[in-house]
Amino acid sequence: MLEYLVFTDLDGTLLNHNDYSFDDAKEAISYLKNNSIPLIIVTSKTFSEVRKLQDEIGIECPFIVENGAGIYIPPDAILTKGVMPHQNRHIQISRAQSYLEVRLFFKVLQKEHNIRGFGDMDKKEVAELTGLHEDSVIHAMRRDFTEPFIAGDDVDIHKIKVSANNAGLDIVQGGRFYHLISHGQDKAQAMKYLTYLYEERLNKELKMIALGDSANDFTMLEAADVGVLIQLHNGKYADIECTGIECKNIQKSEYPGPKGWNKALLEIFDVG
Repeated sequence: MLEYLVFTDLDGTLLNHNDYSFDDAKEAISYLKNNSIPLIIVTSKTFSEVRKLQDEIGIECPFIVENGAGIYIPPDAILTKGVMPHQNRHIQISRAQSYLEVRLFFKVLQKEHNIRGFGDMDKKEVAELTGLHEDSVIHAMRRDFTEPFIAGDDVDIHKIKVSANNAGLDIVQGGRFYHLISHGQDKAQAMKYLTYLYEERLNKELKMIALGDSANDFTMLEAADVGVLIQLHNGKYADIECTGIECKNIQKSEYPGPKGWNKALLEIFDVG
């Protein structure tokens, strides 16, 4: 019977920082598949990007996109039995503002701040900033809820955050970009809600394992029963800003990226 849910960030965690490869994580991925443990992606990436990656990994689990703004559940998942999805599509759960609403406010911010979002860029510029191939950039630019952006050296992010909060939005910092997102829509809240859906469906408590490497993963790592802070590609760790005793449940990986991800999970499950 299902006992665990594994929630994972992507860039710099399950995927290498430089080439987005997950080759070093294949042993742990196989373990999760063989033991029917859901591998739930929690990322700033889009629905389109995650579906493409899931096909490459060979999984079909629920997933969380755009820093917690949207939860997507496959039509044949255990959670959706008895629910008829529209035209065999994933079931979407979200209380976030739409991308159009977020972009409209972003344009207001641009009148006072030196910032540029994905909506201001062409495919070539996004490719240069992300290191993605141009065919993958198309998926990254198909956004539903949030706007990734870069800021000039003269920008006061705190001032932007205050303005965003007043409009029911927020700013979170990822590995490469800042993100304008609906207020209260973070990775931890989405992770806990998806866990609640599993627990209600199965009528049992499940343990949450969460892995991530950057500031926008902190709340998720804190909220999990076991959190793993993945070493950064430069050998350092992001500064943990815990709000309580939950830091006791957070461990640090021995290696960066998927190599550290792989070793940490195999040790948690005592495989070796």
